[in-house]
Amino acid sequence: MDAVKTGGLIAQRRKEKEWTQKDLAQRLHVSVQAVSKWERALSCPDIALLEPLAETLDLTVTELLSGQRGEEPKEEVVRDSLRFGLAQLGPKIRRWRWLFLLAAALLLTVLAGLGYVWVRDNTEWLPQRETMVRPVDVTKRESTMAQAAGKLIGRLYQVEFADGVTRCSFRWELWTHQGLEQSWDAGERERYEDGRRKLIAVAVSAGRSRLDYGISLEAPSGIATYGLNGTLESSYMGQGCTISSLEQRTEVDREEGTVLLALTLNPGSSFQTGDIANAKSGRVSGLPEDEQTAHLLLKMYCE
Repeated sequence: MDAVKTGGLIAQRRKEKEWTQKDLAQRLHVSVQAVSKWERALSCPDIALLEPLAETLDLTVTELLSGQRGEEPKEEVVRDSLRFGLAQLGPKIRRWRWLFLLAAALLLTVLAGLGYVWVRDNTEWLPQRETMVRPVDVTKRESTMAQAAGKLIGRLYQVEFADGVTRCSFRWELWTHQGLEQSWDAGERERYEDGRRKLIAVAVSAGRSRLDYGISLEAPSGIATYGLNGTLESSYMGQGCTISSLEQRTEVDREEGTVLLALTLNPGSSFQTGDIANAKSGRVSGLPEDEQTAHLLLKMYCE
């Protein structure tokens, strides 16, 4: 396509029809600037516009391509139209190719990320730099472990021990509106060397002025033994309590540990929403404002 000839023919036919550039643009649903560029040979019509443009101007596509009236179809014109089509489609093809490559790269990145998460959570191939703990759904095996703790309210967690960690310990802390009031050592257990991932069962039974608890760490072959059991007494305990537990995969901080359970205590069982402890993230922020309310936290540490 000769842009000068084609542009001149478009302008000639437009004027013969007594149309303005705006009139032609409206008929083709293009901008006035596009028509102006065609007529000034600054650009050529898109290949998809050749047929409607020719019909609008009462020309054949061959005449439009050659820029001459009365032009008969010739092999050179056909070749020219093919070259013109490739010239216009080439950038689009290259653009779509880059979009395809980008989409493929993004898909591979997502698959690699999902693969990494699966390997991290289901194998022990990767080094483990930090100890992680997460809640688990109850299965028959895990339910048996919970019963081994011998208490009523049970929670189960899976621990992924960091490389080099040899033991884990547990501590109860009682927090009031004035800060940490009391703490109890709940015991510790050696890490068994038959695998990185272990289950921990925690169960509590709350009554008036006392709380019984049991903590059991999974031993080799999935057997729940060597439970840590004890009783806590506090004037903040009443007939009942609210309980919140860890709900997401969380790193066990080497200094601060992580909160597995958070019980909100009040001797009169009068619980205000703003005073209830929330341990979903493994951390509890904020102290109770009510002087009669306290937070009892079970924290886990690894070393």
